[in-house]
Amino acid sequence: MKHTGHGVNRRDFLKAGTAAVGTLAVGTYLPRAWAAEPLRVSAYGGYFEDSLVEYVYPEFSKASGIEIESVSQPGGLGWFTNIDTAVKAGGAPPTDVTMTGGQGPLKFPHVFQSLDESRLRHLSNVPDNMVRRDDSAVPIAVPALAWYLILVTNTEVFPEEPSSWRDLWLPKFEDSLGIPSEPDASYALDLIANSWFDGQEMLSDRDGLMTALEKLAELKPNVKLWYRDEGQFQSQLQQGETPAGMYYHDVTLLAIADGFPLRSTFPKEGGVIDFGSWGLVTGSTQGDAAHVFIDYCCQGQVQAEISRVMGVAPVVDRSHMDLTDEEFVMVSSDIPPIVPLYETYVKNGDWINETWANMLSG
Repeated sequence: MKHTGHGVNRRDFLKAGTAAVGTLAVGTYLPRAWAAEPLRVSAYGGYFEDSLVEYVYPEFSKASGIEIESVSQPGGLGWFTNIDTAVKAGGAPPTDVTMTGGQGPLKFPHVFQSLDESRLRHLSNVPDNMVRRDDSAVPIAVPALAWYLILVTNTEVFPEEPSSWRDLWLPKFEDSLGIPSEPDASYALDLIANSWFDGQEMLSDRDGLMTALEKLAELKPNVKLWYRDEGQFQSQLQQGETPAGMYYHDVTLLAIADGFPLRSTFPKEGGVIDFGSWGLVTGSTQGDAAHVFIDYCCQGQVQAEISRVMGVAPVVDRSHMDLTDEEFVMVSSDIPPIVPLYETYVKNGDWINETWANMLSG
């Protein structure tokens, strides 16, 4: 689920809530002379791109001598269709390095060049189950930032804090929840597999997927809003119209800072984590500069500062960073996350959506 950070002022929140700094720490690269052509890097337009342009790219250029040209990309997989079309037509790709969610490299593996792991000195900082690799175990996409879907509740309506994803099925939440409407985007099946069953292995076949979908359908009496637009739920959540549900940890904390009576809970089974990863695009001739950029973003100190200035979760272990306890809990949790089985949604996404649409309308 692509996180847009709809309608929030993260910079003011971070400055008020942490000892946030205005720029990123310079990495461990010695600037050198590079070609005059800048490295084109694309990210989701809006908040993500604006923050990267303001905070991350200038400090990377200072550290490496490589200039960045920012390219705005839309959400969804259509972006990779555009890249694929351009390359097949013999033209240059629209970017050198692209941001991708978990499904992009799986549905469009030919759009991504293989990365040379020996040139990614800091890749070992990133848990290997977050790195997307091809069939030969060669990395093709490396996470740079992450966000969590957690359990959010209005404290005035629900004074007692929930502890488990299973609590959403309790009768007290009748007609109270906001839940994303698309299981292949919210990864609700992963949290169901981890909280109600023996783990995500059950999602490897359609029998197991159907069992998880049926469990999700049991939520229908408790759901007031099946939402596609996160801004719609954010508004209803803040006004108390839909006082609980599945939402983003960082946006919930921003709403709390603005005085709304909300609570962000990492359930005992873990929050559902999703990533924005960097990949080198097929057809790009900027492989050298791209490797330096991707490796730069794997450094612990750079990850810490990205979290401080962007309000997103780091993708390296906490031991590699100098985040204070206060700074860390603003963006993440020590509870191991639920990592979606992206392969399942690539393989069965159409069937999941069609089956769920029928169950939801039935």
